[in-house]
Amino acid sequence: MPGRGIDFEQRFKPSRWAEDLLIESLGARYGLLAKRFGLSEVRPSDKLVYGLTSYKEPDLLVFRAADLSDDEKKKLESTNLDSTDREAFYGQADLSFAFPKAAAGVEVEFSPYRASEMTGRHWNLRSDDQWQKRPLKRAIPPIAPNIFVKEEDLPKLLEWERTTTVPIVIVHLFDQEAFAVSLKMISEFNARFENGTENRIQLQVTTGIFKLLQSYDRTDAQGAGEKKMVFRVAPAAAIKVGDVTGVTVSAQLGLSTSKKYVTQPVFSGGKIEITNEFLALLNSLPRRLPYA
Repeated sequence: MPGRGIDFEQRFKPSRWAEDLLIESLGARYGLLAKRFGLSEVRPSDKLVYGLTSYKEPDLLVFRAADLSDDEKKKLESTNLDSTDREAFYGQADLSFAFPKAAAGVEVEFSPYRASEMTGRHWNLRSDDQWQKRPLKRAIPPIAPNIFVKEEDLPKLLEWERTTTVPIVIVHLFDQEAFAVSLKMISEFNARFENGTENRIQLQVTTGIFKLLQSYDRTDAQGAGEKKMVFRVAPAAAIKVGDVTGVTVSAQLGLSTSKKYVTQPVFSGGKIEITNEFLALLNSLPRRLPYA
């Protein structure tokens, strides 16, 4: 599908800020090295086409510094992985060590919400006993800093996992907090959801993962929107990556292809205090991917 102009650009800029913030945070202090990997850039809509590959690369690759030789670390630090020919990662090429030694691939999402102030921030999962006492008629996700994963992206990310054996983590940043979930967890939930042997409402409210149709606005389509199936993971079911502090928010004016003036939030600065739980997740991801 063709590139989508200003609506893509509006999402791209804060997403790139979120990636940079995570790269800076996952550094030497935690014995890690994070590098941008998946290529993402803004171009004119007639110059960019999406969806031509059968897989989707994660935005970042994260390495444990202790797993790298001095030479390997220097190569990673001096190379722009996102623009490197992918043949360099296979066979006997210079970067053939990268996939075997990567601790994780990280797909980064960002949403412009004040996370800790959202009404459902402290929503909790229902236990099986609570469900039995009071079954629900609908599975409604909380209005909270949920992690979003598009269903259309799941098989593409899984294919990249299978090809490289690098496990993927989804990290969703907000201006106050960040949360993570492994792709493995999403995949296993979806298998149960689609199997048809379990009550789907019970499955969602007891796992904290919801599968539903989500509406997306399209600035360039003059208010028209599109609907996509997504997975929404509530904070109660996710791993907290850390608290985000010191963020500055401003506004910027843009012009859509329909020549409509639109404004967008611009995020800058900030730092993330990484939690031990997220570090433990990065250190416990399996290299063998039977769920995929």
